[in-house]
Amino acid sequence: MSEQDVTAGVSQQEPAQQTATQGEKMFTQDDVNRIVKERLARAKTVQEPDTRELELEKRENALYLREQVTANGLSEDLLEEMKGMDKATIDKCLKILAPYAKKASEPILNAVGPTAGGAQSESDAIRKAMGLK
Repeated sequence: MSEQDVTAGVSQQEPAQQTATQGEKMFTQDDVNRIVKERLARAKTVQEPDTRELELEKRENALYLREQVTANGLSEDLLEEMKGMDKATIDKCLKILAPYAKKASEPILNAVGPTAGGAQSESDAIRKAMGLK
């Protein structure tokens, strides 16, 4: 009887396996290649930015640069030198340059040498002592 039970169990498993394999779809190599190519094409187009998008980003960065240079009171000559930088790089560069630009715009408080403010120069004192005009 045990042999009959074993053969009955095997015969019961076979139809279940046949239905499982019939439910799964088998792909040919051409189908797999086609699917992989389609997925790669989709992934590639998602990663590559559009030229129009790149041009727009370039314009935004140029406008941002102009605004920041003007706001920090820096020379317009920097626009050409910093052209093509992204916003983070622009901010970093302007943070470095701002103290120097501020220092350059401050008046010199302790000037060395003669000043043009009403005091007689050394040569004027000598001319006066000698009676020259």
